[in-house]
Amino acid sequence: MAIAGDLRIFNFVDIFQVLLKDKKDGILVIEQDNNNNIAVYFKEGNIVYIREVKKVFYIYLDVDFEVVLKKEGVDKSELYNVLVARLPKLLSLKEGKFSFTSGFIKYPPDLKPLIPIEKLIMYLARQLTEEEVERKISDLNLVFEKTPNYENIAKKAYLVDHEKRILHAIDGKNKVADIINITKLDELTVKRTLYGFLACGIIQREKKKERKIGFDLTRNLLNKIISKIKGL
Repeated sequence: MAIAGDLRIFNFVDIFQVLLKDKKDGILVIEQDNNNNIAVYFKEGNIVYIREVKKVFYIYLDVDFEVVLKKEGVDKSELYNVLVARLPKLLSLKEGKFSFTSGFIKYPPDLKPLIPIEKLIMYLARQLTEEEVERKISDLNLVFEKTPNYENIAKKAYLVDHEKRILHAIDGKNKVADIINITKLDELTVKRTLYGFLACGIIQREKKKERKIGFDLTRNLLNKIISKIKGL
């Protein structure tokens, strides 16, 4: 599936959600009118490096990540500090064309994510506008449930206190309106948090339980059918 679009329509929360879910390796390119294009390097759905380039085609000249670092004069031990310094500019972008090229770059096997993408998703979710959250949380009667691995994901997301309260109120029965009432938080805050939880994979829409007919009911129905047939 091609991943491309406009940041004015698709925000980073939505983009990161797709890359996290599919555990993508590759490069996300943000093209801007001023030629300050940004290349974001992903390994298994997590950001491992960010750099600026004047021309987009420069990004695809290097297929080995270690060569990229060497050209930029960055040692692997400096990657965390470089990420922390460059993330604010990336995350502040609201305009630009984006495209993701999957499986293009070769990473060393010992390269590990330094900042969980779940943490970045929740950080961005706290800043979503009301219009943005309405895309996924438009109905106060929606019901959500925790995913099987929600505890591990929540740890990576570094939830703040009010987000922990919202998570505690999600039980597969409470509606969004109930969660607002229980937590005493404003509607936008709750919707932002739920949006982030969905993107991280902490929660999911409640799955409708299939209604099963018990054995006794089935047997009784069968007996009635047999009786009817015998009476014909």
